[in-house]
Amino acid sequence: MIGGDERGVKLRMAKSKKNNNKPKLNLTVREEQRNKLEQMASLENRSVSNLIEVMADERWDRLAEQQGVAYAKTVAETMKLKLDMDNPADREKLRWAVLDLVAGRNRI
Repeated sequence: MIGGDERGVKLRMAKSKKNNNKPKLNLTVREEQRNKLEQMASLENRSVSNLIEVMADERWDRLAEQQGVAYAKTVAETMKLKLDMDNPADREKLRWAVLDLVAGRNRI
């Protein structure tokens, strides 16, 4: 009988512990900023470290989007397209123009 003996008593098997330790980053901030972070974390029911992680993720997403728009502007200029890459409809036109170019069609 797996997990028990002949009398039906279940025996616990030792669980292996996963190493959930994250690499640590020690930050030095002025007390004023530390207080702000602690207040924000308290308002959002988060720890300060979790708040910093969330803020970093949000900032990274914004930066990635900005870089994507900048790249799209470069591609549009290279293709001599007069498009506003800050406009989602124009970004869609660029996507179609690139797809047409890759597919060998000439709609430009």
